[in-house]
Amino acid sequence: MAKNSALYIGTANGLYIGEATEGSYSARLLGLEGTGVMRARVNCDVDDPGRLFAGTTRGGLLRSQDGGESWSEINSGIVHKDVWSIVQHPETKTVFAGTCPAAIFWSDDRGDSWHEYEELGQLPTTKGWTGPLPPHVSRMKTLALADDPSFIYGAIEEGWAVRSQDGGETWSQLADGMDHDGHAIACVKTQPSTVIATGGKGIYRSEDGGDSWAKVSENLLPYRYTPADLAVHPMNPAVMFTALSTEGPGGWQKGNTGVGYARSDDEGRSWTLLPSVTAATRAVPRALVIDSSDPKTMFSGMTDGSVWMSEDEGQSFRQILSGLPSVHSLTVVAR
Repeated sequence: MAKNSALYIGTANGLYIGEATEGSYSARLLGLEGTGVMRARVNCDVDDPGRLFAGTTRGGLLRSQDGGESWSEINSGIVHKDVWSIVQHPETKTVFAGTCPAAIFWSDDRGDSWHEYEELGQLPTTKGWTGPLPPHVSRMKTLALADDPSFIYGAIEEGWAVRSQDGGETWSQLADGMDHDGHAIACVKTQPSTVIATGGKGIYRSEDGGDSWAKVSENLLPYRYTPADLAVHPMNPAVMFTALSTEGPGGWQKGNTGVGYARSDDEGRSWTLLPSVTAATRAVPRALVIDSSDPKTMFSGMTDGSVWMSEDEGQSFRQILSGLPSVHSLTVVAR
């Protein structure tokens, strides 16, 4: 992590900030305890890095104007206070939030008010949306924005993927070849019609904006489940990373889960398992992020409350933090 960077760590109980001092890392609690799990990455405003947007699974959306030292609720218009994803378009400045039940809300005033894309919930395929745990409610697990602000993508656990091509006025279900258990989704900046997605059974690639998908991760087996983010290289968008495990969440506590990291150098066409594969473990990566100020550096947050760092683009990792609640999201930001 660069000297002037900080790591926002979203956990199962509270938000922490991780900082480095002479090579030693420490974490400090910023607050938000008791508001549920912080599934969504903290989003730093494109104009003001001290303005943060955080999502919680019980307290909805919160905003900080001082780098996370204090927070206020910003739930005006938010119907579902179970938030799973937050993104902001770098040009329009619109902020988007994905929730459980699977829905998308947007704000053009930095979170003062929110509006739902109601057309999304009227898709006939919503009858096929479900969730992995009782009461089996679907989750808008990841949102992705193209350079063209008309295009909005979402990955639903469990409900394939969705897309709008007109700024949210209408929506399409993207299910042809896509995993029903959608996890992460990302647009390839160099190829506007190319989209990468992950799910419970692997990694998928589309060259037609999500109308059809091809599975591209068969060579990675038995690593099949994708528990963390898609991390796209900030300087070279053809390069991307993700984490994988041999078991889904139901098998993690048994202690026999293999964990690995995979890399693609060709816009997601093919993937290679990196040497940084761990033996059977109960610690599974739930978050993966690249430091944009130092792209060789990436961080992985684990279910056992530890954070690991790689300084060689995922070839190897070392533990830098431990003893936190289970980690679910990571954001690197310049200070």
